[in-house]
Amino acid sequence: MTTTQTTQVFDSQPARDDDVRARIFAGALRLFSQRGFAATSLREVAEEAGASKPMIYYYFGSKEDLYGSIVQEILEEMATAIRQRLAPGAPPHERLLEFCRAYLDYFMSNEDVIALVLREVFGLGDAMRRFSETLGEQVRRPLDEILEAGMESGVFHADHVGRCATAITGVLNMFILAHVFGGTRLDADDIVHQVEYYAAGLRGN
Repeated sequence: MTTTQTTQVFDSQPARDDDVRARIFAGALRLFSQRGFAATSLREVAEEAGASKPMIYYYFGSKEDLYGSIVQEILEEMATAIRQRLAPGAPPHERLLEFCRAYLDYFMSNEDVIALVLREVFGLGDAMRRFSETLGEQVRRPLDEILEAGMESGVFHADHVGRCATAITGVLNMFILAHVFGGTRLDADDIVHQVEYYAAGLRGN
């Protein structure tokens, strides 16, 4: 084998790895979405992905680790979608409300998958940990930045950024969980209006 041929073999390996991993990920997402975590076996995931169980263990570890990876990627996509909605030059109050709208819109656009995650993730130790960490570190981070900028500029009263952000996302999540577990109607305009009361307090209005 020539040097060029050897290089081509090694260069193609990452591409093959990415393809196998992507097939496993997509197959697991389909099956978890259809059947839930408990009712889906790794054997079924392997068959769906055209892979083998050892490949799943190699790329993801356990079934719970695979589920945790799916949860983390969904939330990372959510964080990206939210950031893309936020106009950098808009006033902090407007950006805060737009964060809330983007947060709710992403949920409603991907409700089937996210509702599944919310129903399944509680009780799954590592998946729950990754869910909480990614939600706090990535999804909520734009809101932290908005609050920090607003407090530094004097638009918002100085306060603890983390506690304020938790209060705001708590309002959003309360309505989302009531919808997922209780079947209540989700009205984004009404929910954002609820957040406005809190935001008015931050502004002293």
